[in-house]
Amino acid sequence: MTLPSTLPPPRVAALRRIVHPVTGEGLDRGLVLWFPGPQSFTGEDSCELHVHGGPAVIAAVLSALSTLPGYHPAQPGDFTKRSFYNGKLDLTSVEGLGDLIHAETEAQRKQALRQMEGALAQLYNRWRQTLLCCRASLEAYIDFSEDENIEEGVIEEVETKIRNLVQELEQHLSDDRRGERLRSGLQLAILGKPNVGKSSFLNTMIQRPASIVSSIPGTTRDVIETSLDLGGYPVIISDTAGLRQTDDIVEMEGVRRAMMRAQQADIAVVIIDAQEVLPFLKSKFFDWNTFLIRYFKEIGIYECNKVDSKDSFAKSDSLHWLSDNNYITIINKMDLVEFDQDRNLLVNSLKDSCVLLSLKTQEGFSTTLQKLKNLCASLCEGGTAESPLLTAARHRTHISACLGALKIMLGSEDKIPAFEDLSYEVKEYGYSETKSGNSYVIFSDNQDFVGKTSEDNEPFNLLHSEETVLMAAHYLHKAATNLGHVTGHITTEDVLNQIFSAFCIGK
Repeated sequence: MTLPSTLPPPRVAALRRIVHPVTGEGLDRGLVLWFPGPQSFTGEDSCELHVHGGPAVIAAVLSALSTLPGYHPAQPGDFTKRSFYNGKLDLTSVEGLGDLIHAETEAQRKQALRQMEGALAQLYNRWRQTLLCCRASLEAYIDFSEDENIEEGVIEEVETKIRNLVQELEQHLSDDRRGERLRSGLQLAILGKPNVGKSSFLNTMIQRPASIVSSIPGTTRDVIETSLDLGGYPVIISDTAGLRQTDDIVEMEGVRRAMMRAQQADIAVVIIDAQEVLPFLKSKFFDWNTFLIRYFKEIGIYECNKVDSKDSFAKSDSLHWLSDNNYITIINKMDLVEFDQDRNLLVNSLKDSCVLLSLKTQEGFSTTLQKLKNLCASLCEGGTAESPLLTAARHRTHISACLGALKIMLGSEDKIPAFEDLSYEVKEYGYSETKSGNSYVIFSDNQDFVGKTSEDNEPFNLLHSEETVLMAAHYLHKAATNLGHVTGHITTEDVLNQIFSAFCIGK
């Protein structure tokens, strides 16, 4: 398709005349780059044509390419899939590349680049090699220990390695989902009573009138949602309906949706009218925590949470941002405070507890932004090339399964699965089971005793008995298999199709 027809030097751009392979008609004059495999993105021989971007030129070149035998247009993810199948990328690197393509903020770009360059792959492959090494040691012990060809202390060495690995896995999983939040975006909900300035706050944050601002209470009936780059962190910010008791059916639905969004939020901005705080401030018994608890109860948040005896918010399954202190409280409409003594009272009493703001004059807005940026950073930061963060629920599922298998093997689970629940896996490995007395007894195909567990399902360390070492090797296999699912050493076509379908054409 080029004149001259000889291949240009590898990885060197050459200016060539591009012609139709059948008719010889000139199509364009552009750059040609030749990438011989395996030193290419896909690991295969590949060629790039850099042509002019006019629709007619592109259509003519694509039409000419389609006349070549075996050529067809690339589907989404085709090039990356070829790279995966040829061993150039593992699945975590593939997902990192996809995240890099779709990255919208600086923090997302950095995380995606680390993953694409193999930070997660190196970590997970090291763990998998440890498991395979331990399994090989156990199986060698099982096969040759009676011949005295195995060094002493093999079991103890395996147990030490597995216990160290369990600690690493637990630390990796206890990341508070920072990487997943950064990948998908932090959920920020704006909460408060009607007419406290929630819609104005949203419009000020995104610098456009996305939400209707009105002096009529209950104007916002639905959740208004938009994306925002906040200090390099992706934030999905939601304006919600004013929280109050109402008989209006439509407004009641808005309040219900607002509470649902509050439960889904990672961060909350709670806005309070300055005029509502002032009467309480003038009481000599004023306490900010007590006031805040009363306010949350009044708007309905208190009922979703519990308060401990120290007037602080306890852990909750519904409002994590509240119990984890991932929220800021804003006292808005400072411009409407008429008297200096009232303003001074607000400033002196609340400057360390919340942000004093006037959306009309922008007073305090820079402080609000900085506090929100700090909150975002605290919920997302922590990943490095040496210690990368989990970035996908798929990874967490398989790594948790890996950890669970190792804990069962070590007897550190509170409850282990009864062997009847493992009947498929047991029989797959050549075992059968029967109940004898108060124990479930496992036999091999030749009826040799393998192991047992008490009827009350008390955990025990499979490495501490000659009868159960074989089952320990089975759980090591399960753990290694689960790690292999993360990197793609073991996977299914359905998983691959789901991952590659998110790519654009040409990648």
